[in-house]
Amino acid sequence: MMLSLLHRITTLLILPGLVQAAYAQVPTRKQLDQRVTQLMDSAHVPGLSMALIQKGKLVYSKGYGLRKQNSPQIVTPNTVFEAASLTKPVFAYAVLQLVEEGKLDLDKPLCEYLPYPDVDSDERYKKITARLVLSHQSGFPNWRKNRRSNQLSMAFSPGERFGYSGEGFVYLQKVVEKITGIPNNDFMEERTLKPLGMNYSGFVWKENFDQDIAQPHNQSGEPQEKYRPSQSNMAYSLHTTANDYAKFIMALMKPTGLSIATVDQMLSPQSKLPRRFSGSDTLAPGLFWGLGIGLEQTSTGNYFWHWGDNGDFKCFIMANQDRKDAVIYFANGANGLDFADVIVAQTIGGQHPAFSFLGIDWQAEVRKQAKKGP
Repeated sequence: MMLSLLHRITTLLILPGLVQAAYAQVPTRKQLDQRVTQLMDSAHVPGLSMALIQKGKLVYSKGYGLRKQNSPQIVTPNTVFEAASLTKPVFAYAVLQLVEEGKLDLDKPLCEYLPYPDVDSDERYKKITARLVLSHQSGFPNWRKNRRSNQLSMAFSPGERFGYSGEGFVYLQKVVEKITGIPNNDFMEERTLKPLGMNYSGFVWKENFDQDIAQPHNQSGEPQEKYRPSQSNMAYSLHTTANDYAKFIMALMKPTGLSIATVDQMLSPQSKLPRRFSGSDTLAPGLFWGLGIGLEQTSTGNYFWHWGDNGDFKCFIMANQDRKDAVIYFANGANGLDFADVIVAQTIGGQHPAFSFLGIDWQAEVRKQAKKGP
C-alpha cells in the first residue's frame, strides 16, 4: 500500500518534465504506453483506450488497464465507453447531411419546423436556428435547473455569444425527428454508424455491449453503477470505442458522407470562445466553435477538438487539420480529463488554448497533489 502511494507521488513529480519534452520529440510507442500508464495510475483512472491517426489513417490503437477495477477485465481497442459530449460532433455530421439534401436550412428558425412548448413563453427562442445550436449560440443554458421539468428558460438572446448548451442539441434532435419522420436513433444508425462501419457503437444500449464494456469509476478509482440509455440523446448518449470514433474523425479528414465544402464549413469559425468555459468577458485568441466542434487557429497549426464529460467517464479528441493527425482517447475514471494536455503533447504536439479554456493543466494538478503529500 505504501509502495503504491510512493510510486504515485514519484510519478506526479516527474511527469511535468515529460510534458515539455514531448513538444521537442515524439516518444516511441513503448515510451508512450509507459507514460499513459503512469498518468492513469497517478489520476486513479483504471482504464483507457486510445487511437492515433497520422496523415488521415489509423496507425495505432491500444487499450490500457482495466474495464473494472480489481477485476481481470482488461481494456482493448474495442472496449465500449461512454462518449459523452463527443456525441455532439457525430450528430452535427448527420444534421449537415440533411442540409446538403435541402431538407434543413441552417439559418431557418427551428420553430418553423417544430415549435418548442418548453420555452414558448419567451419569444426570443423563435430566432434559434440549426447554425446557432451547432455553434452553441442558441441562448439556452447547458441544462435546465430541473431536468424533469417541461419548462426551459433562455439564458441570453440567440446569437448574442457562445454558451455551451446540451439543451440546444435536444431541441435540434426533435426537429430532425420531425423532418425525417423516424426515431432519431434509427436516423443516426442509417446516417453515421452503418456507413462509417462503427460496428461497436450505439446511441442506445445494445446487448452486445456487455461483452466488452467499461465500467465508470469515481475520483478515488472505485467502480460505480453503469447507466444503460434506452432513449438516444444527441448531447451525450453515444457509446463507442476509440477505433470506431477514429473512423468518424477520418471521415472528416477525407470527407466521407459529406462534401468537401460542407466539411470546410463545419470546420470554419462560427462563434468566438471566451478564455474560460466557466465564464469570461474576454475572448480567447485563436479559439472558436465550428458546426458541432471546437476549433483552434494557432502558430503550430489549425486544429479541431472536443471533450466529453459524463461524470465518471471522460474523453478527448484533438486533430491537426493540416497534417491530418489526431489522438482520441476514452477513460473510465472521473479524473480522466486531468491529463488530456499531456496525452496531446505526447502524440500530436502543438500549443492549445483549448486546455486553458477547459481548465486542464496537469502540472497544476501535480503541484496540488504534491502539496498534499503522502
